[in-house]
Amino acid sequence: MKKLTAILLVLFLVLPALCGCGSVFEKEYVSITEYTPPIPAENRSDERITVHSMNELKRALIAMVYDGAPGGSIAFDSNYDGNPAEDMESACWQVRTQDALCAYCVRNMSYELEKIVNYYESSIHIDYASYASELSSIVQLPYTVGIQDILSSAMEDNQAKVTVLINASSYSAENMRSLVQEIYRKSPTICVREPKTTVYMYSGSGRQRLYEINFNYGMAEDEVIRSKSQLKNLDVISNLDAYDLDDAHRAYAACRYLVNNCVLSEAAPGSCYDALILFESNSEGLALAYVEMCHQLDLDCRIVYGQFNGEDHCWNIIRLDGSYYHVDVSRCYDGDYAAGFLLDDESMWNEYRWNISSYPACVGTLRFDTVIEDEWALTGESELPSAEPVSDEE
Repeated sequence: MKKLTAILLVLFLVLPALCGCGSVFEKEYVSITEYTPPIPAENRSDERITVHSMNELKRALIAMVYDGAPGGSIAFDSNYDGNPAEDMESACWQVRTQDALCAYCVRNMSYELEKIVNYYESSIHIDYASYASELSSIVQLPYTVGIQDILSSAMEDNQAKVTVLINASSYSAENMRSLVQEIYRKSPTICVREPKTTVYMYSGSGRQRLYEINFNYGMAEDEVIRSKSQLKNLDVISNLDAYDLDDAHRAYAACRYLVNNCVLSEAAPGSCYDALILFESNSEGLALAYVEMCHQLDLDCRIVYGQFNGEDHCWNIIRLDGSYYHVDVSRCYDGDYAAGFLLDDESMWNEYRWNISSYPACVGTLRFDTVIEDEWALTGESELPSAEPVSDEE
């Protein structure tokens, strides 16, 4: 009996030291029971992630967000390099502020930290913004290469919003908005009218950027679809009978078509749709319509945004036989095509102003009166054929 009492006394004194729980005289003790992890939330993986450092901890939290998980369980290795309590608080803050996707969609990231014998375990709870359900539709790119195709597809499909996460980007929100504008002006039938674009940018560490790009097409979706169908199905080129002409005469035929079929009004809206479907537009609409017609004729053409006599004004620059020329369809409405067709830079400076660094120099030597007017007269035709306006019903 004395031997049993002595053994129990030794165990009583030695056991706390072995458990690392301090002195029995400080009223500390350990109750060892089998650990049962909490019941996982819906869609949460039962598998716990074990981390060994702060970097691994942040990567684990980011992975949860990228997977769209409502949370998860993280175990700190018994030899974890750092202070789990301090690192957990810091990691949640860093992830929400230094990763673009997390900054975009995470409203709050909370956690519970529990010590399990000789290691710590944390239960993570992630509160997402309402649009987080769209995480699967976010486009991810390593660089900005390909962003133009993504925006073009979104506009072609009449999408109201596209969200793009780029790992390395130098684009600002304004750069992205300007890119949308550039896409439309190069392909004016991609939308009925130029969409009003709002861009929200979220930054991560380094050059990581997330862009939420919103398009406002200015009309109901069914109207957008109907109007775009009209524009896409319109074939004005077949009315020009210009297939056997050289490039200069093709460009002239397109110019005459617009003069004969579209009313010029600076008070009217300015789009390809207004000029080719509604037959009334301002100088911007004429210039955009001319871009589309030249593209269908396999001619290099772009729109110019500048000023005419101090007022905002649009016209075109076309490329013929390797040289560039100005074409201002709106100046041809009084019948004086020489005033607006095949002009060089020097002849434009008296009345026009534009950013010369944004456009090619126009120094070609072709002129309307020598290349178009005289040669067209030799064909025996008094004027180019012009198509009758096509009604909506047709």
